[in-house]
Amino acid sequence: MRCFLCFRAPLHCILLLVLQLLLLGTPSAGQKVQPRIVGGTTTTQSAVGGYVLNLRYDGSFYCGGSLVTSMYVVTAAHCLSGYKPGRMTVQGGVSKLTQSGVVRGVAKYFIPASYRNSTLNMDVGVIRLQSAMTGNNIRTISLCRVQWRSGDYMRVSGWGITRTKNTSPSTQLRTVQIKLIRKNVCQAAYRYRDTLSGSTFCARSAGKDSCSGDSGGGVIFKKQLCGVVSWGLGCANAKYPGVYTSIHRARSFITSSMKK
Repeated sequence: MRCFLCFRAPLHCILLLVLQLLLLGTPSAGQKVQPRIVGGTTTTQSAVGGYVLNLRYDGSFYCGGSLVTSMYVVTAAHCLSGYKPGRMTVQGGVSKLTQSGVVRGVAKYFIPASYRNSTLNMDVGVIRLQSAMTGNNIRTISLCRVQWRSGDYMRVSGWGITRTKNTSPSTQLRTVQIKLIRKNVCQAAYRYRDTLSGSTFCARSAGKDSCSGDSGGGVIFKKQLCGVVSWGLGCANAKYPGVYTSIHRARSFITSSMKK
């Protein structure tokens, strides 16, 4: 079974959330979970750079995103697939979910033709806002042009749940550093459960991870957007690293979408 957790979504997603919470102790083959921030520290927009956005559906937070220009947001495809743009909003400039910040409607979103919910291949999406996202504590972040290797540390920030068995997001923005691992090591960890697609990379740190609600958020290396939070099995589970979509693999899709 593959699960896609969210805080407000269609009925099938809510049912899957309940099933996932019941199965966290003994995950079944192929079970996928959206990652979330566990073992991190509280932070603010000004401290992380102002690019961190939160996506809302009917007003409720459910995913993260990164502002790459004043009009475009990069997030995960699974945060967009099946959702209606007219019911979505994007909020920026806040460190707490209870703050008002700057809110923009969604004009349109783009998902790769090769994306599949079943495999999460090319789990990346681009949102075009109805008007420019500008204001206090709001900045853009550049798409990745730097190279990394196993052992390097990247940073993830978001409002996802902070403990595996929680179902509510963190009110305060949190951040965590995650350590990149070799792809073959990651695939070995998921052997008999899932096959990693070519668009992904993996990372983990002892007792630290991204978690549910952090999905779609940016993975930052050398102050550039180098990845998107995609999925994992549990949260901060020593056996199963977090899986992220590589901006290097998705760059052409992102740049072409921003011309539409």
